Amino acid sequence: MFERSELCRSPLLGAQAGLFHGFYGMPEPPMDGAASPEYFDQQIKMIAQQLSIAPNRMIGVTQLHSAKVRMVAASWGKAEAEADALVTDQPELALVIKTADCAPVLLVDPQAGVVGAAHAGWRGALAGILEQTVMHMTFLGAQRERIVAAIGPCIAPVHYEVGTEFQDGFIDASEQFARFFTQDEGEKPHFDLGSFCQEQLSASGIFASELLPIDTFDEKNRFFSYRRARGQHESGYGRNISVICLPKHNI
Repeated sequence: MFERSELCRSPLLGAQAGLFHGFYGMPEPPMDGAASPEYFDQQIKMIAQQLSIAPNRMIGVTQLHSAKVRMVAASWGKAEAEADALVTDQPELALVIKTADCAPVLLVDPQAGVVGAAHAGWRGALAGILEQTVMHMTFLGAQRERIVAAIGPCIAPVHYEVGTEFQDGFIDASEQFARFFTQDEGEKPHFDLGSFCQEQLSASGIFASELLPIDTFDEKNRFFSYRRARGQHESGYGRNISVICLPKHNI
């Protein structure tokens, strides 16, 4: 069993009294098989212990790179639901998102006692996963003007080279999205996923948001990265885990 995982937190979310959240990366000290399902299960148990809740109160989903959101009131049965975001108003029910370059987004309306967690890859972000997450939070009593959000460690544009068809797909959706791409002469475009997610939050009426300046690709000893693993021809790669949980008595 590893001692702990690399962990960073958002100052914006950290200012919300009683709220638990964290963006977890690689184990410390390093361990063999860190990309295995067994490692993931150990990490989930470690976080559950930190929260003093049962591991089955750590609620994840089978992620699809979609705009599908699930509202959660209790632990799953035998199988996880398929979705890319979760929302709840239940205390001591931890929402869990897995990423490895995609953007993890954690949200809370501290007055209503409603939290959300979203997996925002480029497909899901373009399809509207963040707007859908915010909308589902309002179904539970949250108000857009009260929601605060943090975008956790994700791939930075310097390492996110894409094809012209990728870029064209965004610009076809909105010419305004062109500003999230940079391109040097003779080079392929680079996409700014984190800033795009922050803009999508703003478009959803969420103006209190924070983008943590952590590049998963560059932080090779702290966070897992799909693109880094692929570039180094590794056989597998781990998952960073993002968690948000209301306290026993709502904020």
